[in-house]
This record gives sequence, C-alpha cells and structure tokens, in this order.
Amino acid sequence: MRYEEAADYLGIAKGTLANWVSQRIGPRSIKIRSMRFFRQEDLDVFIEEKLAETERFEKRRRRQRGQGALVLTCRHPDLFLFFVMTLALAVFLFTSVIGF
Repeated sequence: MRYEEAADYLGIAKGTLANWVSQRIGPRSIKIRSMRFFRQEDLDVFIEEKLAETERFEKRRRRQRGQGALVLTCRHPDLFLFFVMTLALAVFLFTSVIGF
C-alpha cells in the first residue's frame, strides 16, 4: 500500500502517517526509489501494538486515579449508616452531659 491507502487503512491523515514514519514511530515500511510502501501485515501489527499500549496506559491511569482516595465498601450500607448515626448521637450526648 502507498501512503494514502495505508493512512486510510489506519484511519489517520496521510500527513500524520508521514510524520510518524519520519520520526520512526510509525508502522514498518519499505522505500523503493522515491516511493514508500506499507504491507497490510505490518499495519495490522502496528494496530495491535497501539491497542496493547493503550490498554496498559488505561490500566495505569485507573490505578493512579485510586491513589489518595479512601474508599470504604460495606455489604450492608443501611447498617453502616445506622452505626455512624448512633455513634454521632452517643458523642453528642456524651459531650452535652460533660459540658464541652
């Protein structure tokens, strides 16, 4: 495939593909005289690599989002709420009796 066909296959602009090739971050290609060609197999490998890279990035981002946040899970949220309210009432009554 030539640049235009390969770019269409990848769903990107022809210029983007040309930039990637010049930066050596694009799919494998071969240059014959003044024309560059891409094999469909190489484009498929490139797509698979990008998908795997995206999945790794998403996993890392999900892990980072969870940092610094304390998340409590409870099987019975109603009982947990009842316990918290009871504890708050006990603290209120205790402080009002002592006179804080």
